[in-house]
Amino acid sequence: MEPIDYLVAVWRSRFVIVLLTVLGLGAGLLVATNTTPTYQARSAVLLTPSPGVSNDELGEVGNYMNYQIHSYAELVNSRVVLDPVLEDVSLPYGVDWLADQVNAQVPVNTSIIDISVDDTDPARAARLANAVAKHLETAVEAAAPEPSEGASTLELQTVAEAATPQNPIAPRTPLYAAGGAGAGFFLAVLFGLARFALLRSRQATGPASSGHRAAAEPFPGDRDYTVPERELEGIRS
Repeated sequence: MEPIDYLVAVWRSRFVIVLLTVLGLGAGLLVATNTTPTYQARSAVLLTPSPGVSNDELGEVGNYMNYQIHSYAELVNSRVVLDPVLEDVSLPYGVDWLADQVNAQVPVNTSIIDISVDDTDPARAARLANAVAKHLETAVEAAAPEPSEGASTLELQTVAEAATPQNPIAPRTPLYAAGGAGAGFFLAVLFGLARFALLRSRQATGPASSGHRAAAEPFPGDRDYTVPERELEGIRS
């Protein structure tokens, strides 16, 4: 088929395209409406040298802190932190479930660990985020080496407590709607092209003999396979 044929095929199927696009849009909105919302609560902790570190040890402790902060962020998903979190919040789930809901990141060139918790219950998400920050502090204090004075060299301090989120992070309704409409439009265009190609093929083949005349009959509503010149002119313009 020539490029103009594709335009003709799409134009002839315009009503089907509109219908399937609208149906896809509605399906996307329906799926989004029936999807349980997910909320995200965030807290943050700051890793600093403890007050007991002497000036002579600050350089060594600073290097150690920059090296270890990513390891401490990994502790967020460990049983050392999550087991006491489950006890505090009294969840009927296991550590594996909670580990999937919790995430920790270290922004570039900072000593901050950002903690995020996803949950279908916004209030519980906030409680979990604060509990994870609390028990991460305890775990870091227990794991940090001790200087000559016997005090911990590093400590975590909560610098941002999680608040109850008001807006869900999922589902993203506009994306669902756009995806549904796009899928409907794509299927409708494929239908139009396939239908047009079939009709053109039947037209080009034609009846080989009078015995094949019935097989060459057009579909209802498609008596004329030839593209009218005025229709082509309208599309070209």
